[in-house]
Amino acid sequence: MLCLEGQTLFDGRTSAGWQTLMRESFPAAAWKIEDGALCSIATGPHADLSSVKKFRNFELEFDWWIEKGTNSGVKYLVFGTRANPDTGKLDPDVPKALGFELQLIDDERVPDAKVSRSRGTGALYLFAEPGKLPALAVEQWHKAKIVVKGKRMEHWLDGVKVLEVDLESAKLREAMAAEKRADIPKPHHLDELKEQPGKAYPLVLTHHGGKGCYRNIRVRE
Repeated sequence: MLCLEGQTLFDGRTSAGWQTLMRESFPAAAWKIEDGALCSIATGPHADLSSVKKFRNFELEFDWWIEKGTNSGVKYLVFGTRANPDTGKLDPDVPKALGFELQLIDDERVPDAKVSRSRGTGALYLFAEPGKLPALAVEQWHKAKIVVKGKRMEHWLDGVKVLEVDLESAKLREAMAAEKRADIPKPHHLDELKEQPGKAYPLVLTHHGGKGCYRNIRVRE
């Protein structure tokens, strides 16, 4: 499923091209390179990992693996940072991303995934439920693709398109307006995307607890 063209965002050996949203350094206490993959450290601080490069219209493809009990995911169109949920404040040591998220989570064991399908694997977290999913056993490698083209966003898992969302739809705007949490994208971010179509945003590997690994990360603009 990897792109025939495009650029590699992770070389499998070094942390080049990756940092946090608040410091131009790799958060070695939170992430490590293991067997050719970027892996969150379950016992480390829950710092999100950001690409140095930024994108607006793209196809992102990668392999992903999560340990039992892990809550992870990939955020894109990342508008900025949000508060560390443990402190309620912006935290340079535990930077957290504010953006749309392809949720990748242990649906069987993590309570948040049981609240609704908009919090489970494949979802546009909180805002849109995925369709029928392929079998996605934990502690096995799977493939994913995120497509952002103009106002269209897509999530693919193991070659199956599980979600498509229109960034200019009333349905998405209403879903975002209905969520009262302060640490998630809001309808005004949709306005920003429409009014500034040339603005680019980083890609982020999230760390919400547990071990999640990513490899073969490629993007085509």
